[in-house]
Amino acid sequence: MQKTEKKFFDEQGNMLIRPYRLMDLAAIYDVSTRTIRRWIDSKAPEHGNKTQRYFTIDQVKGIITALGMPQKISLVVPMQPLKQAV
Repeated sequence: MQKTEKKFFDEQGNMLIRPYRLMDLAAIYDVSTRTIRRWIDSKAPEHGNKTQRYFTIDQVKGIITALGMPQKISLVVPMQPLKQAV
């Protein structure tokens, strides 16, 4: 069975808003499921009760509004050319 990586962000770096599971939100914010559950319970308790396996789009919007927009940061380190040994 081949595993495919889920796309949470588009090419411009914007988050795709769609139904997510708790583990997906944890991956988006790069924290554990326990941590994201604590954040949701403390900052967005009205959006934290899911009735099915997934949070609805409205719940995801509310959670993102309360927690802030997750951002992927790219770190670019310039490589120095290697000196060749003589």
